[in-house]
Amino acid sequence: MSDTSDTQLLSPEDLHSDESWGGATEPNDESEQLVGVTLNDTYIVERVLGEGGMGRVYLARHTRIAQKRVAVKVLHPEFAANSQVRLRFQREAEAAAAISHPNVVAVLDIDRTPRGLPYLVCEYLEGIDLADHLKASGKLSAATAVHLGRQLCKALAATHASNVIHRDLKPQNIFLVGDFSKGVPDRPYVKVLDFGLSRLTDSSENQLTKTGVIMGTPAYMPPEQARGQRVDHRADIYGVGVILYTALTGRPPFDEDTPQATVIAVMHSEPPRPRALEPKIPPHLELVIERAMAREPADRFQDMAAFEQALAALEPETLQRPTESLAPPPPVQPAQSGRRAPRESDEDIRAARPRLLFFLFLAVALLICAAVSAIIGVEHATRHRFSELELRLVCLGIVGSSLTPALLWMSHVRRKVWDNSSRVLVLLGQVRAAVTAGAVTYGLGMLALHLVDDFAVRIASSSGLQPLGATWPGWSLLLPAMALDSAIVFAWRRRLASSVRQGIWRALATWLITGLGIALCALLVGLGIWWRHRAG
Repeated sequence: MSDTSDTQLLSPEDLHSDESWGGATEPNDESEQLVGVTLNDTYIVERVLGEGGMGRVYLARHTRIAQKRVAVKVLHPEFAANSQVRLRFQREAEAAAAISHPNVVAVLDIDRTPRGLPYLVCEYLEGIDLADHLKASGKLSAATAVHLGRQLCKALAATHASNVIHRDLKPQNIFLVGDFSKGVPDRPYVKVLDFGLSRLTDSSENQLTKTGVIMGTPAYMPPEQARGQRVDHRADIYGVGVILYTALTGRPPFDEDTPQATVIAVMHSEPPRPRALEPKIPPHLELVIERAMAREPADRFQDMAAFEQALAALEPETLQRPTESLAPPPPVQPAQSGRRAPRESDEDIRAARPRLLFFLFLAVALLICAAVSAIIGVEHATRHRFSELELRLVCLGIVGSSLTPALLWMSHVRRKVWDNSSRVLVLLGQVRAAVTAGAVTYGLGMLALHLVDDFAVRIASSSGLQPLGATWPGWSLLLPAMALDSAIVFAWRRRLASSVRQGIWRALATWLITGLGIALCALLVGLGIWWRHRAG
Protein backbone atom coordinates (compact mmCIF):
# COMPACT_ATOMS: atom_id res chain seq x y z
CA MET A 1 0.00 0.00 0.00
CA SER A 2 1.33 3.40 -0.92
CA ASP A 3 1.95 5.95 1.78
CA THR A 4 -0.91 8.35 1.13
CA SER A 5 -2.35 8.49 4.62
CA ASP A 6 -0.49 11.58 5.82
CA THR A 7 -1.97 15.03 5.77
CA GLN A 8 -0.66 16.82 2.71
CA LEU A 9 -0.33 20.35 1.42
CA LEU A 10 -0.23 20.06 -2.35
CA SER A 11 0.47 22.95 -4.69
CA PRO A 12 1.84 23.15 -8.22
CA GLU A 13 5.29 23.82 -6.80
CA ASP A 14 5.69 21.60 -3.77
CA LEU A 15 4.49 18.86 -1.50
CA HIS A 16 4.80 19.11 2.28
CA SER A 17 3.97 16.40 4.82
CA ASP A 18 2.02 17.15 7.96
CA GLU A 19 1.52 13.92 9.86
CA SER A 20 -1.13 13.26 12.43
CA TRP A 21 -0.28 13.33 16.10
CA GLY A 22 -1.55 9.78 16.35
CA GLY A 23 0.69 6.85 15.51
CA ALA A 24 3.78 9.03 15.92
CA THR A 25 7.34 7.79 15.93
CA GLU A 26 9.99 8.34 18.51
CA PRO A 27 11.62 11.79 18.36
CA ASN A 28 14.67 12.12 16.18
CA ASP A 29 15.80 15.46 17.56
CA GLU A 30 16.82 15.96 21.19
CA SER A 31 16.56 19.76 21.12
CA GLU A 32 13.93 21.44 23.31
CA GLN A 33 13.34 18.36 25.42
CA LEU A 34 10.78 19.30 28.06
CA VAL A 35 10.92 16.22 30.28
CA GLY A 36 10.97 17.40 33.89
CA VAL A 37 9.88 20.96 33.02
CA THR A 38 6.75 22.43 34.62
CA LEU A 39 4.63 24.35 32.14
CA ASN A 40 2.53 27.26 33.31
CA ASP A 41 3.02 26.09 36.92
CA THR A 42 0.41 23.44 36.14
CA TYR A 43 1.76 20.60 34.00
CA ILE A 44 4.87 18.56 34.87
CA VAL A 45 6.20 16.94 31.70
CA GLU A 46 7.04 13.29 32.40
CA ARG A 47 8.02 11.65 29.11
CA VAL A 48 7.78 11.76 25.34
CA LEU A 49 4.82 9.93 23.83
CA GLY A 50 5.81 10.37 20.21
CA GLU A 51 6.39 12.77 17.38
CA GLY A 52 4.46 13.92 14.33
CA GLY A 53 5.42 15.93 11.30
CA MET A 54 4.78 19.26 13.02
CA GLY A 55 5.61 18.64 16.65
CA ARG A 56 6.22 16.41 19.61
CA VAL A 57 3.75 14.93 22.07
CA TYR A 58 4.53 14.63 25.79
CA LEU A 59 2.79 13.00 28.71
CA ALA A 60 2.37 15.42 31.61
CA ARG A 61 0.88 15.31 35.11
CA HIS A 62 -1.18 18.03 36.74
CA THR A 63 0.68 19.68 39.63
CA ARG A 64 -2.37 19.99 41.89
CA ILE A 65 -4.30 16.90 40.81
CA ALA A 66 -1.70 14.15 40.88
CA GLN A 67 -3.92 11.52 39.25
CA LYS A 68 -4.76 13.75 36.30
CA ARG A 69 -2.58 13.17 33.23
CA VAL A 70 -2.68 15.19 30.03
CA ALA A 71 -1.06 15.16 26.58
CA VAL A 72 1.00 18.22 25.64
CA LYS A 73 1.54 18.93 21.95
CA VAL A 74 4.51 21.21 21.22
CA LEU A 75 5.39 22.65 17.82
CA HIS A 76 8.83 21.92 16.40
CA PRO A 77 11.08 25.01 16.49
CA GLU A 78 11.32 25.14 12.68
CA PHE A 79 7.53 25.36 12.42
CA ALA A 80 7.03 27.71 15.33
CA ALA A 81 8.73 30.43 13.27
CA ASN A 82 6.13 30.05 10.52
CA SER A 83 3.18 32.36 11.11
CA GLN A 84 0.84 30.23 8.98
CA VAL A 85 1.65 27.09 10.97
CA ARG A 86 1.20 28.97 14.25
CA LEU A 87 -2.23 30.10 13.08
CA ARG A 88 -3.17 26.52 12.22
CA PHE A 89 -1.96 25.37 15.61
CA GLN A 90 -3.99 28.10 17.31
CA ARG A 91 -7.00 27.21 15.22
CA GLU A 92 -6.82 23.54 16.23
CA ALA A 93 -6.98 24.57 19.88
CA GLU A 94 -9.83 27.02 19.33
CA ALA A 95 -11.83 24.60 17.17
CA ALA A 96 -11.52 21.67 19.56
CA ALA A 97 -12.16 23.84 22.62
CA ALA A 98 -15.41 25.07 21.05
CA ILE A 99 -16.79 21.52 20.93
CA SER A 100 -18.19 19.74 23.93
CA HIS A 101 -18.90 16.12 23.14
CA PRO A 102 -17.76 12.83 24.69
CA ASN A 103 -16.52 11.56 21.30
CA VAL A 104 -14.31 14.62 20.64
CA VAL A 105 -10.92 15.00 22.30
CA ALA A 106 -10.99 17.82 24.85
CA VAL A 107 -8.50 20.71 24.61
CA LEU A 108 -7.77 22.04 28.09
CA ASP A 109 -5.22 24.81 27.64
CA ILE A 110 -2.86 26.58 25.24
CA ASP A 111 0.33 28.52 26.00
CA ARG A 112 4.06 28.75 25.16
CA THR A 113 7.06 26.87 26.53
CA PRO A 114 9.89 28.77 28.29
CA ARG A 115 11.60 29.00 24.89
CA GLY A 116 8.48 30.40 23.26
CA LEU A 117 7.23 27.31 21.41
CA PRO A 118 3.43 27.08 21.20
CA TYR A 119 1.81 24.10 22.90
CA LEU A 120 -1.67 22.90 23.60
CA VAL A 121 -2.87 20.62 26.38
CA CYS A 122 -5.36 17.84 25.61
CA GLU A 123 -6.92 15.07 27.63
CA TYR A 124 -4.64 12.05 27.74
CA LEU A 125 -6.10 9.02 25.97
CA GLU A 126 -5.06 5.42 26.47
CA GLY A 127 -5.69 3.10 23.59
CA ILE A 128 -4.83 2.87 19.91
CA ASP A 129 -5.73 4.83 16.82
CA LEU A 130 -7.88 3.19 14.15
CA ALA A 131 -5.03 3.10 11.62
CA ASP A 132 -2.85 0.97 13.90
CA HIS A 133 -5.80 -1.24 14.80
CA LEU A 134 -6.53 -1.85 11.11
CA LYS A 135 -2.89 -2.70 10.49
CA ALA A 136 -3.14 -5.36 13.19
CA SER A 137 -6.63 -6.69 12.45
CA GLY A 138 -6.92 -6.07 8.70
CA LYS A 139 -10.54 -4.98 8.73
CA LEU A 140 -13.56 -4.58 11.01
CA SER A 141 -16.80 -6.53 11.16
CA ALA A 142 -19.97 -4.85 9.97
CA ALA A 143 -21.25 -4.56 13.54
CA THR A 144 -18.10 -2.84 14.76
CA ALA A 145 -17.95 -0.52 11.75
CA VAL A 146 -21.59 0.55 12.19
CA HIS A 147 -21.04 1.19 15.90
CA LEU A 148 -17.89 3.20 15.16
CA GLY A 149 -19.61 5.15 12.38
CA ARG A 150 -22.51 6.16 14.61
CA GLN A 151 -20.13 7.59 17.19
CA LEU A 152 -18.30 9.54 14.49
CA CYS A 153 -21.58 10.93 13.17
CA LYS A 154 -22.60 12.09 16.65
CA ALA A 155 -19.21 13.66 17.31
CA LEU A 156 -19.17 15.49 14.00
CA ALA A 157 -22.79 16.60 14.36
CA ALA A 158 -21.65 18.40 17.52
CA THR A 159 -18.64 19.73 15.63
CA HIS A 160 -20.83 21.13 12.87
CA ALA A 161 -23.25 22.57 15.44
CA SER A 162 -20.26 24.57 16.72
CA ASN A 163 -19.70 25.85 13.15
CA VAL A 164 -16.52 23.78 12.75
CA ILE A 165 -15.62 21.48 9.83
CA HIS A 166 -12.89 18.94 10.52
CA ARG A 167 -11.74 18.46 6.87
CA ASP A 168 -9.07 15.85 7.68
CA LEU A 169 -10.90 12.73 8.81
CA LYS A 170 -8.83 9.54 8.48
CA PRO A 171 -8.09 6.44 10.58
CA GLN A 172 -5.06 8.15 12.17
CA ASN A 173 -7.39 10.80 13.62
CA ILE A 174 -9.86 8.29 15.08
CA PHE A 175 -8.72 7.03 18.49
CA LEU A 176 -10.07 3.87 20.14
CA VAL A 177 -10.08 4.55 23.88
CA GLY A 178 -9.47 1.89 26.51
CA ASP A 179 -7.18 -0.75 27.92
CA PHE A 180 -6.77 -3.21 25.07
CA SER A 181 -4.28 -5.58 26.70
CA LYS A 182 -6.85 -8.35 26.14
CA GLY A 183 -7.81 -7.15 22.68
CA VAL A 184 -10.03 -4.48 21.19
CA PRO A 185 -13.74 -5.10 21.91
CA ASP A 186 -16.41 -5.30 19.21
CA ARG A 187 -17.92 -2.00 20.37
CA PRO A 188 -14.95 0.30 21.06
CA TYR A 189 -15.34 3.85 22.34
CA VAL A 190 -13.87 6.41 19.94
CA LYS A 191 -12.63 9.98 20.04
CA VAL A 192 -12.08 12.31 17.09
CA LEU A 193 -8.63 13.93 17.13
CA ASP A 194 -6.64 16.62 15.33
CA PHE A 195 -8.62 19.64 14.20
CA GLY A 196 -5.55 21.18 12.59
CA LEU A 197 -7.32 21.59 9.23
CA SER A 198 -10.66 22.61 10.70
CA ARG A 199 -12.40 25.73 9.49
CA LEU A 200 -15.05 27.84 11.18
CA THR A 201 -18.05 27.77 8.85
CA ASP A 202 -19.12 31.29 9.76
CA SER A 203 -15.74 32.77 8.91
CA SER A 204 -15.17 34.07 5.38
CA GLU A 205 -11.80 35.73 5.70
CA ASN A 206 -8.26 35.07 6.91
CA GLN A 207 -8.48 31.51 5.60
CA LEU A 208 -5.26 29.55 5.74
CA THR A 209 -6.06 27.75 2.51
CA LYS A 210 -6.68 29.25 -0.88
CA THR A 211 -7.61 28.22 -4.40
CA GLY A 212 -4.90 26.10 -6.01
CA VAL A 213 -3.56 24.78 -2.69
CA ILE A 214 -4.94 21.48 -1.41
CA MET A 215 -4.96 20.83 2.33
CA GLY A 216 -5.80 17.39 3.62
CA THR A 217 -4.98 13.70 3.24
CA PRO A 218 -5.15 12.66 -0.43
CA ALA A 219 -6.61 9.18 0.09
CA TYR A 220 -9.41 10.45 2.32
CA MET A 221 -10.37 13.89 0.98
CA PRO A 222 -13.58 14.48 -1.04
CA PRO A 223 -13.33 15.45 -4.72
CA GLU A 224 -14.21 19.11 -4.10
CA GLN A 225 -11.40 19.39 -1.57
CA ALA A 226 -9.00 17.66 -3.98
CA ARG A 227 -9.89 20.32 -6.55
CA GLY A 228 -8.94 23.05 -4.07
CA GLN A 229 -12.52 24.31 -3.81
CA ARG A 230 -14.21 25.65 -0.71
CA VAL A 231 -15.83 22.82 1.25
CA ASP A 232 -18.70 22.62 3.71
CA HIS A 233 -19.83 20.12 6.36
CA ARG A 234 -20.56 17.51 3.67
CA ALA A 235 -16.80 17.04 3.27
CA ASP A 236 -16.86 15.41 6.71
CA ILE A 237 -19.76 13.19 5.62
CA TYR A 238 -17.54 11.97 2.79
CA GLY A 239 -14.70 11.52 5.27
CA VAL A 240 -16.75 9.27 7.56
CA GLY A 241 -17.85 7.27 4.51
CA VAL A 242 -14.22 6.73 3.49
CA ILE A 243 -13.29 5.66 7.03
CA LEU A 244 -16.08 3.07 6.98
CA TYR A 245 -14.99 1.94 3.50
CA THR A 246 -11.41 1.52 4.74
CA ALA A 247 -12.43 -0.19 7.97
CA LEU A 248 -14.62 -2.74 6.17
CA THR A 249 -12.41 -3.48 3.15
CA GLY A 250 -8.99 -3.10 4.77
CA ARG A 251 -7.80 -0.51 2.23
CA PRO A 252 -8.62 3.09 1.30
CA PRO A 253 -10.79 3.66 -1.78
CA PHE A 254 -7.89 5.26 -3.66
CA ASP A 255 -4.44 3.76 -3.24
CA GLU A 256 -2.09 5.18 -5.88
CA ASP A 257 1.71 5.21 -5.85
CA THR A 258 2.10 8.92 -5.05
CA PRO A 259 0.02 11.58 -3.30
CA GLN A 260 -0.29 13.50 -6.57
CA ALA A 261 -1.64 10.44 -8.38
CA THR A 262 -4.03 9.80 -5.52
CA VAL A 263 -5.41 13.35 -5.75
CA ILE A 264 -5.98 12.87 -9.51
CA ALA A 265 -7.77 9.58 -8.84
CA VAL A 266 -9.99 11.20 -6.21
CA MET A 267 -10.97 13.93 -8.66
CA HIS A 268 -11.63 11.75 -11.71
CA SER A 269 -12.01 8.06 -10.79
CA GLU A 270 -14.54 5.84 -9.08
CA PRO A 271 -13.38 3.57 -6.24
CA PRO A 272 -14.05 -0.19 -6.38
CA ARG A 273 -17.33 -1.31 -4.87
CA PRO A 274 -16.90 -2.21 -1.18
CA ARG A 275 -18.58 -5.59 -1.73
CA ALA A 276 -16.25 -6.29 -4.65
CA LEU A 277 -13.37 -6.13 -2.15
CA GLU A 278 -15.21 -7.74 0.78
CA PRO A 279 -18.35 -9.73 -0.18
CA LYS A 280 -19.37 -10.08 3.50
CA ILE A 281 -20.30 -6.40 3.66
CA PRO A 282 -24.12 -6.24 3.87
CA PRO A 283 -25.70 -4.75 0.73
CA HIS A 284 -27.53 -1.98 2.60
CA LEU A 285 -24.38 -0.95 4.45
CA GLU A 286 -22.65 -0.68 1.08
CA LEU A 287 -25.45 1.63 -0.10
CA VAL A 288 -25.03 3.86 2.96
CA ILE A 289 -21.27 4.10 2.39
CA GLU A 290 -21.64 4.82 -1.31
CA ARG A 291 -24.16 7.55 -0.62
CA ALA A 292 -21.88 9.16 1.97
CA MET A 293 -19.04 9.00 -0.58
CA ALA A 294 -21.01 10.43 -3.52
CA ARG A 295 -18.80 12.60 -5.73
CA GLU A 296 -21.24 15.50 -5.64
CA PRO A 297 -22.00 16.96 -2.17
CA ALA A 298 -25.69 17.30 -3.10
CA ASP A 299 -25.92 13.51 -3.56
CA ARG A 300 -24.60 12.70 -0.07
CA PHE A 301 -26.44 12.68 3.23
CA GLN A 302 -27.11 16.34 3.89
CA ASP A 303 -26.25 16.24 7.58
CA MET A 304 -24.70 13.93 10.15
CA ALA A 305 -28.08 13.26 11.77
CA ALA A 306 -29.40 11.64 8.57
CA PHE A 307 -26.16 9.66 8.19
CA GLU A 308 -26.34 8.44 11.80
CA GLN A 309 -30.01 7.52 11.38
CA ALA A 310 -29.20 5.38 8.33
CA LEU A 311 -26.50 3.57 10.32
CA ALA A 312 -28.74 3.22 13.37
CA ALA A 313 -31.32 1.41 11.24
CA LEU A 314 -28.69 -1.21 10.45
CA GLU A 315 -27.22 -1.75 13.91
CA PRO A 316 -29.79 -3.90 15.80
CA GLU A 317 -29.67 -6.74 13.25
CA THR A 318 -25.90 -6.37 12.98
CA LEU A 319 -25.44 -7.01 16.69
CA GLN A 320 -27.36 -10.26 16.39
CA ARG A 321 -25.53 -11.44 13.26
CA PRO A 322 -22.21 -9.57 13.12
CA THR A 323 -20.92 -11.15 9.91
CA GLU A 324 -24.15 -11.53 7.97
CA SER A 325 -26.52 -9.23 6.15
CA LEU A 326 -28.14 -6.26 7.83
CA ALA A 327 -31.80 -5.43 7.97
CA PRO A 328 -32.92 -2.84 5.39
CA PRO A 329 -33.20 0.64 6.89
CA PRO A 330 -36.59 2.32 7.25
CA PRO A 331 -37.30 5.47 5.22
CA VAL A 332 -35.37 8.52 6.36
CA GLN A 333 -37.49 11.62 6.81
CA PRO A 334 -36.94 14.03 3.87
CA ALA A 335 -36.45 16.95 6.23
CA GLN A 336 -33.38 15.23 7.61
CA SER A 337 -31.83 13.74 4.53
CA GLY A 338 -33.30 15.32 1.44
CA ARG A 339 -33.35 11.85 -0.19
CA ARG A 340 -35.40 8.72 -0.09
CA ALA A 341 -33.76 5.97 1.91
CA PRO A 342 -33.22 2.57 0.26
CA ARG A 343 -36.33 0.39 0.50
CA GLU A 344 -35.04 -2.58 -1.49
CA SER A 345 -34.38 -5.95 0.07
CA ASP A 346 -30.92 -7.50 0.01
CA GLU A 347 -32.04 -9.68 -2.88
CA ASP A 348 -33.20 -6.61 -4.83
CA ILE A 349 -29.79 -5.02 -4.36
CA ARG A 350 -27.96 -8.16 -5.48
CA ALA A 351 -30.23 -8.49 -8.53
CA ALA A 352 -30.05 -4.79 -9.45
CA ARG A 353 -27.32 -5.20 -12.08
CA PRO A 354 -28.94 -8.08 -14.01
CA ARG A 355 -32.25 -6.24 -13.90
CA LEU A 356 -30.63 -3.05 -15.16
CA LEU A 357 -29.12 -4.95 -18.09
CA PHE A 358 -32.52 -6.53 -18.84
CA PHE A 359 -34.36 -3.21 -18.86
CA LEU A 360 -31.63 -1.50 -20.87
CA PHE A 361 -31.83 -4.17 -23.59
CA LEU A 362 -35.63 -4.12 -23.38
CA ALA A 363 -35.63 -0.34 -23.84
CA VAL A 364 -33.45 -0.60 -26.94
CA ALA A 365 -35.56 -3.44 -28.35
CA LEU A 366 -38.83 -1.55 -27.80
CA LEU A 367 -37.35 1.59 -29.34
CA ILE A 368 -36.32 -0.35 -32.44
CA CYS A 369 -39.71 -2.08 -32.71
CA ALA A 370 -41.57 1.22 -32.32
CA ALA A 371 -39.41 2.86 -34.99
CA VAL A 372 -39.94 -0.04 -37.40
CA SER A 373 -43.70 -0.04 -36.81
CA ALA A 374 -43.75 3.70 -37.55
CA ILE A 375 -42.53 3.08 -41.12
CA ILE A 376 -46.07 2.55 -42.35
CA GLY A 377 -47.02 5.92 -40.85
CA VAL A 378 -44.11 7.58 -42.63
CA GLU A 379 -45.25 6.00 -45.89
CA HIS A 380 -48.76 7.33 -45.33
CA ALA A 381 -47.47 10.82 -44.49
CA THR A 382 -45.11 11.00 -47.48
CA ARG A 383 -47.42 9.09 -49.83
CA HIS A 384 -44.44 6.98 -50.85
CA ARG A 385 -44.44 3.21 -50.54
CA PHE A 386 -41.00 1.77 -49.95
CA SER A 387 -39.78 -1.03 -52.15
CA GLU A 388 -38.53 -4.24 -50.60
CA LEU A 389 -34.92 -3.08 -50.89
CA GLU A 390 -35.72 0.36 -49.47
CA LEU A 391 -37.60 -1.25 -46.62
CA ARG A 392 -34.60 -3.42 -45.74
CA LEU A 393 -32.26 -0.44 -45.88
CA VAL A 394 -34.56 1.64 -43.68
CA CYS A 395 -34.80 -1.17 -41.12
CA LEU A 396 -31.01 -1.57 -41.09
CA GLY A 397 -30.66 2.18 -40.67
CA ILE A 398 -33.07 2.16 -37.72
CA VAL A 399 -31.20 -0.70 -36.03
CA GLY A 400 -27.80 0.89 -36.63
CA SER A 401 -28.84 4.36 -35.52
CA SER A 402 -30.37 2.86 -32.37
CA LEU A 403 -27.57 0.48 -31.44
CA THR A 404 -24.69 2.95 -31.81
CA PRO A 405 -25.87 5.50 -29.20
CA ALA A 406 -27.17 2.61 -27.06
CA LEU A 407 -23.72 0.98 -26.97
CA LEU A 408 -22.05 4.31 -26.22
CA TRP A 409 -24.49 4.94 -23.38
CA MET A 410 -23.99 1.43 -21.98
CA SER A 411 -20.25 2.03 -22.07
CA HIS A 412 -20.83 5.18 -20.03
CA VAL A 413 -22.96 3.18 -17.58
CA ARG A 414 -20.19 0.61 -17.25
CA ARG A 415 -17.58 3.28 -16.46
CA LYS A 416 -19.58 5.66 -14.28
CA VAL A 417 -22.45 3.68 -12.75
CA TRP A 418 -21.78 -0.05 -12.72
CA ASP A 419 -19.38 -0.13 -9.75
CA ASN A 420 -21.70 1.89 -7.50
CA SER A 421 -24.74 0.01 -6.19
CA SER A 422 -26.54 3.21 -5.21
CA ARG A 423 -26.24 4.62 -8.73
CA VAL A 424 -27.25 1.30 -10.25
CA LEU A 425 -30.46 1.32 -8.20
CA VAL A 426 -31.23 4.92 -9.14
CA LEU A 427 -30.64 4.26 -12.85
CA LEU A 428 -32.62 1.01 -12.68
CA GLY A 429 -35.56 2.93 -11.27
CA GLN A 430 -35.38 5.51 -14.06
CA VAL A 431 -35.02 2.98 -16.90
CA ARG A 432 -37.71 0.70 -15.49
CA ALA A 433 -40.10 3.64 -15.10
CA ALA A 434 -39.40 4.81 -18.66
CA VAL A 435 -39.87 1.36 -20.24
CA THR A 436 -43.03 0.67 -18.26
CA ALA A 437 -44.55 4.07 -19.01
CA GLY A 438 -43.76 3.81 -22.71
CA ALA A 439 -45.17 0.29 -23.07
CA VAL A 440 -48.30 1.13 -21.05
CA THR A 441 -48.93 4.33 -23.02
CA TYR A 442 -48.61 2.51 -26.34
CA GLY A 443 -50.86 -0.33 -25.17
CA LEU A 444 -53.49 1.95 -23.62
CA GLY A 445 -53.48 4.13 -26.72
CA MET A 446 -54.13 1.19 -28.99
CA LEU A 447 -56.80 -0.11 -26.60
CA ALA A 448 -58.49 3.29 -26.50
CA LEU A 449 -58.63 3.43 -30.31
CA HIS A 450 -60.31 0.02 -30.50
CA LEU A 451 -62.76 0.89 -27.71
CA VAL A 452 -63.83 4.05 -29.53
CA ASP A 453 -64.13 2.37 -32.93
CA ASP A 454 -65.66 -0.94 -31.83
CA PHE A 455 -67.98 0.16 -29.01
CA ALA A 456 -68.29 3.90 -28.40
CA VAL A 457 -69.24 4.74 -31.99
CA ARG A 458 -71.87 1.99 -32.04
CA ILE A 459 -73.29 2.87 -28.63
CA ALA A 460 -73.43 6.62 -29.35
CA SER A 461 -74.22 6.40 -33.07
CA SER A 462 -76.96 9.03 -32.78
CA SER A 463 -74.52 11.58 -31.41
CA GLY A 464 -72.49 11.68 -34.59
CA LEU A 465 -69.30 10.33 -32.96
CA GLN A 466 -66.79 9.48 -35.67
CA PRO A 467 -64.48 6.44 -35.51
CA LEU A 468 -60.80 7.15 -34.89
CA GLY A 469 -59.62 4.39 -37.18
CA ALA A 470 -57.60 2.02 -35.00
CA THR A 471 -56.03 0.54 -38.11
CA TRP A 472 -55.34 3.92 -39.75
CA PRO A 473 -51.60 4.05 -40.68
CA GLY A 474 -51.08 7.47 -39.12
CA TRP A 475 -51.49 6.09 -35.58
CA SER A 476 -48.46 3.82 -36.10
CA LEU A 477 -46.41 7.02 -36.27
CA LEU A 478 -48.16 8.97 -33.51
CA LEU A 479 -48.50 6.22 -30.91
CA PRO A 480 -44.71 5.62 -30.66
CA ALA A 481 -44.25 9.38 -30.28
CA MET A 482 -46.74 9.39 -27.41
CA ALA A 483 -44.99 6.39 -25.82
CA LEU A 484 -41.61 8.13 -26.08
CA ASP A 485 -43.09 11.26 -24.52
CA SER A 486 -44.45 9.25 -21.55
CA ALA A 487 -41.15 7.41 -21.14
CA ILE A 488 -39.21 10.68 -20.92
CA VAL A 489 -41.70 12.22 -18.48
CA PHE A 490 -41.62 9.26 -16.07
CA ALA A 491 -37.83 8.95 -16.27
CA TRP A 492 -37.46 12.61 -15.32
CA ARG A 493 -40.03 12.29 -12.54
CA ARG A 494 -38.01 9.42 -11.12
CA ARG A 495 -34.80 11.39 -11.52
CA LEU A 496 -36.26 14.35 -9.62
CA ALA A 497 -37.50 12.06 -6.85
CA SER A 498 -34.01 10.64 -6.32
CA SER A 499 -31.90 13.77 -6.79
CA VAL A 500 -33.84 16.80 -5.52
CA ARG A 501 -34.73 17.55 -1.91
CA GLN A 502 -38.44 17.18 -1.27
CA GLY A 503 -40.14 20.55 -1.17
CA ILE A 504 -41.94 23.18 -3.19
CA TRP A 505 -39.33 23.27 -5.98
CA ARG A 506 -39.42 19.54 -6.53
CA ALA A 507 -43.22 19.57 -6.52
CA LEU A 508 -43.31 22.43 -9.05
CA ALA A 509 -40.77 20.75 -11.31
CA THR A 510 -42.64 17.44 -11.15
CA TRP A 511 -45.97 19.01 -12.00
CA LEU A 512 -44.42 21.10 -14.77
CA ILE A 513 -42.83 18.07 -16.44
CA THR A 514 -46.03 16.04 -16.02
CA GLY A 515 -48.17 18.85 -17.41
CA LEU A 516 -45.94 19.30 -20.46
CA GLY A 517 -46.01 15.55 -21.10
CA ILE A 518 -49.82 15.38 -20.89
CA ALA A 519 -50.13 18.44 -23.12
CA LEU A 520 -47.85 16.90 -25.75
CA CYS A 521 -49.81 13.64 -25.72
CA ALA A 522 -53.09 15.55 -26.09
CA LEU A 523 -51.57 17.53 -28.95
CA LEU A 524 -50.52 14.31 -30.71
CA VAL A 525 -54.03 12.84 -30.28
CA GLY A 526 -55.59 16.03 -31.64
CA LEU A 527 -53.13 16.02 -34.54
CA GLY A 528 -54.05 12.42 -35.34
CA ILE A 529 -57.81 13.11 -35.34
CA TRP A 530 -57.36 16.20 -37.51
CA TRP A 531 -54.96 14.41 -39.89
CA ARG A 532 -57.26 11.40 -40.36
CA HIS A 533 -60.37 13.48 -41.07
CA ARG A 534 -58.44 15.69 -43.47
CA ALA A 535 -57.11 12.67 -45.29
CA GLY A 536 -60.65 11.34 -45.48
